[in-house]
Amino acid sequence: MSALAFDTHRAVKALCEAGTAEPLAEAFVETIGDAVSGNVATKADISASEAALRADVDRVETTLKAGIAESEARVQVKIAEVQAETKADIAGVRAEVAEVRTEVANVWAEMKTDIGLVRAEIGGLEGRLYRQLWLMAVGIVGLTVALVKLLG
Repeated sequence: MSALAFDTHRAVKALCEAGTAEPLAEAFVETIGDAVSGNVATKADISASEAALRADVDRVETTLKAGIAESEARVQVKIAEVQAETKADIAGVRAEVAEVRTEVANVWAEMKTDIGLVRAEIGGLEGRLYRQLWLMAVGIVGLTVALVKLLG
């Protein structure tokens, strides 16, 4: 920091006119001048601080932009991974659904075959039952004829 322009002669003169002894006025003005000039920022000091602050802000901005770009890249990679996993899961589910459909079709075909076999077996039993009934009917007719002959 540089010195502040301070008219010490004028300050001493003003203090002396106000009734202060000249040696005391000079000592007072010198002390105040030293204190004030050491703590005053000039335009050059402010410009230098502003430039340093701007450089810091630019550095932080660059760092933040890089961090954001890196985070965005990681998020994009993660999204791509999740999409790939989801597609794989969907493909797996589709394959399982296809397997279940095949199993259902096989079970349905087996059931149709079994139903056909049961119908055929029922048809065979029905035929044997009719034959047995006919034989019984023939037997009853024969017995009836024999009874009529015996009784008649």
